[in-house]
Amino acid sequence: MITYGYPNLDLASELALASRIGATVLEILPDWGRYPDPGAVHRAALDYGMRIQSVHGCWGGRTIRATRVDLGSTNAATHRASVDDLRRCVDWLAEAGGTSLVVHPGGLSDASDVESRREAMARGLVELGDHASRGASVRICVENMPPGVHPGSRMADLAGLLRELEHPRLALALDTGHANLTFGVAAETRAAAGLLATTHVHDNDGRHDSHEPPGLGTIDWATWAESLDAIGYEGPIVLECIRALRRDFSGYRPEVLRGIAETI
Repeated sequence: MITYGYPNLDLASELALASRIGATVLEILPDWGRYPDPGAVHRAALDYGMRIQSVHGCWGGRTIRATRVDLGSTNAATHRASVDDLRRCVDWLAEAGGTSLVVHPGGLSDASDVESRREAMARGLVELGDHASRGASVRICVENMPPGVHPGSRMADLAGLLRELEHPRLALALDTGHANLTFGVAAETRAAAGLLATTHVHDNDGRHDSHEPPGLGTIDWATWAESLDAIGYEGPIVLECIRALRRDFSGYRPEVLRGIAETI
């Protein structure tokens, strides 16, 4: 994953860093408030011999027009504004030439509100899936979250909802760091069987979502590889640790994921 449109981060430098680790596909994290040109990043990626596979959609305070994006919000105005901003993200993704929009299922919430928030999220996801169906081949990928998001912190809950909705443009995104803070990467991966379309790959100590390069935390990567094999995953391995790599590239250990990349 690289950033794009932020005033203190240069796109060419981000692409050069992605090229240095041998990336062939990209996920883009735009500065949504600035709504940078999607065509420009598409062309720049091609110049580096890479293609845009996915884009991280708005969430929380990272918005286009909404005050806050929370797909599970039970406040009608907040929910409407959240869905509208994510629809704009779908359109941006299509212009950038990507196929997967990664979305958060919601924000920190009270467990007692889980049913009402689940219903709100379901309505929003169906609308986003329908919107994606009108244009290019775009899918909406719902990401598992750290503890405290109801629903959203358990991949099984997200997978259950998507199986109920049976929408062809809805899929799942596995975040390994978030999984390491909840029920473990192997269990969360297996829970996504048949629905997993993309990944956010990074490491941590099991307590803090620090986005370290793989191998610098407590995740058992060999066990994760086995779980990917078990569900027949053939999608991309998307590193989400560019801030750490910018700070100290010596922390990058390509051998940690080499077997996984060869497997898929």
